[in-house]
Amino acid sequence: MRVRHALLGFGICAISLVALHTRAQAITVEKARNAIDAILMQSGIAATETDARLIDGDAVTLTYDGISLDLRGYSTARELLMDGVNVTVRDTDNPDHIDLDIKLPERARMDAEAASDRRELTLRNAGGYLRWDIARNAPMTFDGFADFLIGEEPITRKHWMMNGLILQWLPELARIAWQGAEWTGPNREKMGSIKSASFTLYPGEAGETHLDYAHDGLWLPSLFQPRTVRVKSSSTGLPWSDAKPIIEKGFHDILTGTAPRLARRQIGDALWQKAAHNGAPVKVDEFYVESRGLEALGAGEFIAQAAARYGFAGEFDFKLLGQDKLVDLLGTPDSPTLLGALLPFAVNGLAAGRPGPQGTTEYDGQLLPDGRVVVNGMTVFRTADGS
Repeated sequence: MRVRHALLGFGICAISLVALHTRAQAITVEKARNAIDAILMQSGIAATETDARLIDGDAVTLTYDGISLDLRGYSTARELLMDGVNVTVRDTDNPDHIDLDIKLPERARMDAEAASDRRELTLRNAGGYLRWDIARNAPMTFDGFADFLIGEEPITRKHWMMNGLILQWLPELARIAWQGAEWTGPNREKMGSIKSASFTLYPGEAGETHLDYAHDGLWLPSLFQPRTVRVKSSSTGLPWSDAKPIIEKGFHDILTGTAPRLARRQIGDALWQKAAHNGAPVKVDEFYVESRGLEALGAGEFIAQAAARYGFAGEFDFKLLGQDKLVDLLGTPDSPTLLGALLPFAVNGLAAGRPGPQGTTEYDGQLLPDGRVVVNGMTVFRTADGS
């Protein structure tokens, strides 16, 4: 019984010591402020702290006004401005890591010299969760979201809108997705919309990099509308260990003011350079395209090559359902329509198909290093210099 009491007393003392140690390491306003200041400086963000509060002894909430972030990659100099950003900071089990819960205001604006480049921004339930490494002063993971985003130009009355935005990078996942988007021309003339889209990068069982892309419900003011597209691809020549730092840098660039279009191009270029250096193929395990009664399903394998005219050379094959509809649109090599006369390579490629199962038409193709496209043994496209 005495031994039991002694063990119980020792356990109570140990728990008390752990509790005291945890309390001693609890987040403070000064620690939270210093961490956020370092993040703002590293990210090139100017801000003025207007409030700081300790919450229940285990978290600190800081409020910032006068947020200013230079935006890069646009045709003219632009700046993102907002007030009322709340950041709640918490300690983690690792003393070098902190967690940040970021809440953005409902209104913001993009400022620029030209009035036509300015935007009024509306954000609903927008923010994110960020784990930050204090020792390295670098992000570890990020999970961002917005129920609703809209940007409006005051002069032309153009606007873009996006619902259900998700932006994530985790140790083994990078993802951008949204549910519903629309963009317009002057005076809100509808120029395009899409029901959903998703772009995901992740490692495979052997450490290779996988890229999945899908969109549904794309509408464009054009004759050809790839309403549904799904692509699954992978590359053993581009291991996740090589791809991950490139992707993380790209996501960080987007969050710190780089135009998404420019950041995507930079990510793509860096991944291509790695793949070209390693020399292993990029496999398109499956692609599917649907458009107004047309369906295509296929696969391919390509090698990134610096000497290749379009950066890649490889082979592909697919089955097309609805060839007759394309013939009505483009015509034949002997009798092209007006559109077909403008796109002779499409007419020639369409005519090169051979009958396949269940009413499909089959195509086996090659993209050659000199830029030629060969379909079922026939060259259907060559570059302007004749190669």
